[in-house]
Amino acid sequence: MAGGASDSDRFPYPSGTVVAVFLDDAALGAGRERLEQAGFGPNGYVVLRGEQDLARMDVEGKAHGFGGTVIRKLQAVLSDDADRVRDYADHLRAGHALVGVTVGEDEAAKQRAADALRAAGPEVLDYYAENYVEDLAG
Repeated sequence: MAGGASDSDRFPYPSGTVVAVFLDDAALGAGRERLEQAGFGPNGYVVLRGEQDLARMDVEGKAHGFGGTVIRKLQAVLSDDADRVRDYADHLRAGHALVGVTVGEDEAAKQRAADALRAAGPEVLDYYAENYVEDLAG
């Protein structure tokens, strides 16, 4: 999840990213403010909204060529990742916002981002590791 053309290459699997879903602008604003207080400036996270960003999610994987399509099919068979992507897409269609904070494998950064976003009351809060997705909402 990211802001530029090269950042869209993080899909179809945003490894090393904390992802939150906010249902309204007030919660999104609070999440952004808390991220900045936690040391993640405006370039340290991305906000996805609307149809343009829905296309970036590439639910079917087709925009990422054969490899993206294969990954999406494997996700559908081997894990619940495909369900998560569809849920994220539904949130974008409903006018909600997704926030992605790329932290890599830095555990301290992951916790800072998760704590900041959690304090703003997200609907969903996940971390995408290399081979699994961790629910950070609790």
